[in-house]
Amino acid sequence: MPQKQADIVPLHGGIDQASTVLNIKPGSALDLINFEPELEGGYRRIAGYERVDGRAAPSDALYYTVEVVDSSGIAVGATLTGGTSGATSQVVIKDDATNTLGVTALSGSYTLNEAANGTTITAVEVLNGQDDNDTSDIWQMAAEDYYRNLIGAVPGDGDALYAFQFGATRYAFRADAGTVKLYKSSATGWTLVPFFDVLFFDGGTMAEGEITAGTVINGATSGAQGTVKVFVKNAGSYGTNASGYMVLDVTTGTFQDNEDLTVSASIKAKADGASTAITLATGGTFQHITHNFYATATGKAVYGCDGVNPAWEFDGTILTPIYYPAPDENPSWNKPLFVVAHKMHLFLAYEPGTLAHSSIGDPLVFSAILGAGEFGLGDEPTGMASRAGEVLAIYTRSKTYGLYGSSAADWDLKMISETFGAKPYTVQEIGTVYALDDKGIAPLERVQAFGDFESATVSRYVREILNANRGKVLGSVTVKERNQYRLHFTDGRALVMTFDSYVGSDYPAFSVISYSDTPTFVSSSQNASGDEVVLFGDSAGFIYQAERGYSFDGDAIEFVYRTPFLNQRSPHIRKTYRDLYVDVEADHPFSMSVTFDLSFSEIYSASNGLQSFGFAGGGGYWNDSNWDEFRWDAEVFSSRGVPIAGSGRNISLLFYGNSKFIRPFTIQTLELHYLARRLRRGR
Repeated sequence: MPQKQADIVPLHGGIDQASTVLNIKPGSALDLINFEPELEGGYRRIAGYERVDGRAAPSDALYYTVEVVDSSGIAVGATLTGGTSGATSQVVIKDDATNTLGVTALSGSYTLNEAANGTTITAVEVLNGQDDNDTSDIWQMAAEDYYRNLIGAVPGDGDALYAFQFGATRYAFRADAGTVKLYKSSATGWTLVPFFDVLFFDGGTMAEGEITAGTVINGATSGAQGTVKVFVKNAGSYGTNASGYMVLDVTTGTFQDNEDLTVSASIKAKADGASTAITLATGGTFQHITHNFYATATGKAVYGCDGVNPAWEFDGTILTPIYYPAPDENPSWNKPLFVVAHKMHLFLAYEPGTLAHSSIGDPLVFSAILGAGEFGLGDEPTGMASRAGEVLAIYTRSKTYGLYGSSAADWDLKMISETFGAKPYTVQEIGTVYALDDKGIAPLERVQAFGDFESATVSRYVREILNANRGKVLGSVTVKERNQYRLHFTDGRALVMTFDSYVGSDYPAFSVISYSDTPTFVSSSQNASGDEVVLFGDSAGFIYQAERGYSFDGDAIEFVYRTPFLNQRSPHIRKTYRDLYVDVEADHPFSMSVTFDLSFSEIYSASNGLQSFGFAGGGGYWNDSNWDEFRWDAEVFSSRGVPIAGSGRNISLLFYGNSKFIRPFTIQTLELHYLARRLRRGR
């Protein structure tokens, strides 16, 4: 009688829809949706996302149970107030059968037997007070939904246009009454960031440093008065004919063209036009970077552009447009599409095919006399990225350039490829520079080495996915903590490229994310601690942070992993499959389902329905895990078996789940038990 055998399959490699059936790696995937390859092997169910506006995060919510004599008269949504203690909380769920209330937003502590909302408290608050895991998950989600429903959309009309994190604060753009407004997150939600006025000047006789932030400027003719927020001299010489512009908080009147500008009754320059409010026109596609050009503790700022307005600098309070020197401070073509920092210069790329850079260390000054410069690309740019600060990769739709050197004194613009370019908004730096061309995703070095051949790409295993989404590219971001490049499409899906160190291959591992909310943009920033923050918006004006929580903003996450057809290294031997063991690392109990297909799903193979099986998860070690963050009776690592029954030459397994309660977990290894039967005969 045949002996039962075991086939152990470590999981790694990601989606492979290109290899032949006998060459495909057993641990790879035919489908991998809402999973991501782990850096050291295995497939991790992705984290969720949640809306943000500065209020408390839903995923940080805590729930408590409070028992009362009679809960029937207390409605969900009520404030539970202790008559003696004065403690308050919000009732988010309840169980009238046990007279138990689920509360959150607790302030203070209740007192046993005190009156509250017409009844009496018989058991004071207990954190995570439901013992049953499934019930506890429902009550926890009720607490999260309470905080979620407090979070609002960015004020305005239409899509959320863009958002970024700067320090501890998030900022978001949305159209309102025909112009684009900027808002910042706060403890009370999105609040407007006011834009100031801009005033151009010439004929400046002031000394260097005489007009700075805080200086009060007066108009000798108009009587207007304003406080300088930002002062930019970008042409001429101090003491004689300095020219440039000022961002002003105009407190009185409007400055007039050609009037004298005075400081403490002393004439310092002439107004070159009237003062005008800074506005942003609608219709752009935003990009941004964060950089410190000034080498000071407070010099870090955000630099952005959108293709329909001048670029800008934003320090968290003041948005300063980036204009050009006189005589044409704001030419009609000053609408950069892309922005990047390289070698202490701010680089801007323009639609006509022009690349311009600022003076070194001064991102607001684009004067050739002061070290700024321009290059012609001959085609519309589609992206830029600085590779390790050494070479600036510049892409058009069909060409790739590299800018070498350090400044205008030694720049050397070289053609890297005349036939390999990039789709707009797909260029990202993560170790090296990656971009999506019609042929696929390629790093800069492989474009240099292989030119326009398909072998330059690292995405051959997912060619079908890229081809199917050729016209749907929304944008791209990096998630450096997880070693990922993410390519987002307009239908809410994203292709995730992970540099899987476990594989040790030239090819990264791919998977697919499928969000329930459709992004209108994606962006990547850093918070005050240097951690990466991925944000996206939707058509209702909400801003979401990815990699937060375990649901899609309260909605279920549907996940799928389908293995290749596994043949146990004997493709022509029929086997009888008996058992499947799945090794999982999890921090919380969960269950998922599994089914299988045999012999390439041929019509004579056995069919099998979904079987559900659970994992404990959430275990820990004494003196090694945090108290209240692990379960005494749970496993640190779970291995569960499920019986399977069927015969065939090979087997493909499908793992499935659809839940808003399941926390991220990692499937690491599969183990199949089978009996080897006979060689294939006949068909």
